[in-house]
Amino acid sequence: MHINLLFNKKVFLLGISFFSCFLLASQKKTVKTVSIIGSEIVKESLILSAMRTKKPTIFSSQEFDSRILRLDAISVKTLYISNGFLEVSVEDSTRIVDGKVHVFLKISEGKQYFLRSVEIQGNQTITDKTINKILEFIPKKPYDPVTANKNLSLVRQEYEQYGKLFSSIMITDKIGDSVNVQIQVEEGPDVYIDTFFIEGLQSLGEDNVTREIAFKSGDLYKKEEIDLTKRRILQTGVFSYAGITPLPVAGSDTTVNVLIELRQFTQKQWSSEGGYFPIEYYRGVEPIPGIGGEIEWRNRSLARSTTNFSARVIVQGLLSEDYLYLIYPKFGMDMDFSNQWFLERRIPTRIRLFYETFTNLGQEGSLSPVMRYGLQLTSHKKLDKFSFIETGLNWEQFIGFEKDQQEIEQRTFKMRGLLDRSDNPLFPHNGYRLTGEVSQTGGILGGTRDYVKIDFGLNKYIQIHRKIVLAGRLKYGMIFGWNEESYNDVQYEKFYLGGSSSLRGWDMLKFKTDDGMPNGDIIRLMMNWEIRFPLFWILGGELFIDGGYLTDSFRNQSIDQIEWDGGFGITLMTPLVPLRLDFAIPLIKSTGGFNSWKIQLGASYIF
Repeated sequence: MHINLLFNKKVFLLGISFFSCFLLASQKKTVKTVSIIGSEIVKESLILSAMRTKKPTIFSSQEFDSRILRLDAISVKTLYISNGFLEVSVEDSTRIVDGKVHVFLKISEGKQYFLRSVEIQGNQTITDKTINKILEFIPKKPYDPVTANKNLSLVRQEYEQYGKLFSSIMITDKIGDSVNVQIQVEEGPDVYIDTFFIEGLQSLGEDNVTREIAFKSGDLYKKEEIDLTKRRILQTGVFSYAGITPLPVAGSDTTVNVLIELRQFTQKQWSSEGGYFPIEYYRGVEPIPGIGGEIEWRNRSLARSTTNFSARVIVQGLLSEDYLYLIYPKFGMDMDFSNQWFLERRIPTRIRLFYETFTNLGQEGSLSPVMRYGLQLTSHKKLDKFSFIETGLNWEQFIGFEKDQQEIEQRTFKMRGLLDRSDNPLFPHNGYRLTGEVSQTGGILGGTRDYVKIDFGLNKYIQIHRKIVLAGRLKYGMIFGWNEESYNDVQYEKFYLGGSSSLRGWDMLKFKTDDGMPNGDIIRLMMNWEIRFPLFWILGGELFIDGGYLTDSFRNQSIDQIEWDGGFGITLMTPLVPLRLDFAIPLIKSTGGFNSWKIQLGASYIF
């Protein structure tokens, strides 16, 4: 009897739990409308963009959350205050009809205040102009205390550049018909570094870190040198984290100790990756989407130093035009040594030994297997987070080219660089990117082949609407200066067009080919324009035009030589890279009409 009673009690409690969950689920309601009442000066679209509670669309709806709505009211009030409406009030309310939530924001804007004057006192090291610029105070413009208070820390960081570690800045506003601002600065004394301590080295020798430190005992504490030290330590590739903290010295307001806290990556590890991604198959080809995978063994601290060592095995292949099988398989192995120091000088250097086999596109349209091995020595200098200049020497041996399977020795000096002024590496909206590469093969370096190759590019991004971007790319490259005896087979270096990464109206590497085989040439011009826009959720769309030509003559270059294609695309915005499906059609001037549509599958934006 007792057992039955206990069992029934459990069943009863379980039933209550299920019923409660059902009630909670039934209480979930979706947002039907979002109404803004009282907005006269500030645009309704700007208010809605500041809210997390959104109007439903034909593709999506949002579950109502009262907590998010309260945060939305605060966000909208902050938006108004940042535009000079210091007396604004925002009230949120809801009405439920047929299980749907109608959201209302009632806004009383009040008077908009403008900045009349800014008076700064106590500053000697930094000018009034610099402080005003950082705080974004602009006379005769709406008074914005939100941005000013947010940027106060930036003023303190500016003082840290001059050794003023303990500065303070106070803002006082006097509100009448307009706003007068007074800024009181206490710069504090110059602060010097007494000594520094390093924690988290584990098995690494301390001298490998101390040589990366840009300051020494007795130096003025400067944020610029602190940040430089962090960058240098992280650039070694050994550490996942580098934190630098000033510690007060007892009895002194002019000296600090510096604590450097480090966390190392796992020193030795195996890793593997693979999938569908852009592959740099030939040197004159934009990265082509293909299937690839690699297995790597890495030692980030070889012999207790900051020398990084890795050994890789790589297998790659390009997808056929119908995406059913792989073509042009490529196999490679390499060993890589890299360090920020070379011959006791801070010269970021990489030494790479490599071996690979690939399918060569021969002069007569034939395909033949080629073996390539050699040595690369490169020096890489970062200009900022994404921009760099790289110089290098390459020694390469080719076996298996046409003409009796001859061997070709190639010695090359190369310089390439990137100047990146875009706002996002994956999804740029504004800015530009400049790329350039110049290489000399042969000449005083010797070897079998003798030529010069240049390749320059410009990418430009313009945000023409809130989420609509106009993107453009121009690339020009040429090869020149080789003699007849060294020409042998330069197909590996030539420029190619056609496919998802260049001119999308033609098959991969087969721009204007008659025999269906890939065909490259010594001069290439390529232009691409796209309008990128959102569709819904994580899908985006593009309208594009591509143009370009290939030629073997410097004299045979004109606008009339350009072939065009156009089309549209759909992009899936994944967290890693955008995945594209482009539909393009070439406009062939010789026939005066359209050719067949091409479907191109791409990994990442074309540029």
